[in-house]
Amino acid sequence: MNFVMDAHIALVGLPGSGKSTIGRYLARRWSVPFVDVDAAIEEQIHCSIREFFAKEGEARFRAVEQDVMEQLLAKPIKMIIATGGGAVLKSENRAQLAAHSRVVYLSASPHEIARRLQKDTQRPLLQVDNPLQRLLDLHGVRDPLYREVAEFVVVGTGLSATQVAQRVAMQLELGASS
Repeated sequence: MNFVMDAHIALVGLPGSGKSTIGRYLARRWSVPFVDVDAAIEEQIHCSIREFFAKEGEARFRAVEQDVMEQLLAKPIKMIIATGGGAVLKSENRAQLAAHSRVVYLSASPHEIARRLQKDTQRPLLQVDNPLQRLLDLHGVRDPLYREVAEFVVVGTGLSATQVAQRVAMQLELGASS
């Protein structure tokens, strides 16, 4: 199938839900650019997000994140965008995503994500004594926001990254041909 993107495709979900992995897969499949918002932020701030969080705090980080997302979503070349896990917290970001992209929520259970990320040291919000509880708390707050902005939800619990990516691709390709 020759899928033509008519809008950016934005992936949302908890940290560790597979947004970057799935985004790279989709970009290769459709020969379009891929951008990881967190990587674009680090390029702009010239340090790691973890360092920036420690120095400037979450509120300042969210402001930079909003600016970077606005810049990306305004680009005329359609791309796959892996958002940061908390991008949906700001209503301005949700409005931008809804206006300029097709949004896919990559849903995975906090328990599975905790297992996947048990050795991760880069995600600032998960550098706590009980990462599973933090993920459960984040899920409670963010799940309704992901669902609010998403065109559709792909549940990845128990699936490989390739299986999730294929499901996302199928949904988008079917949606484009209807």
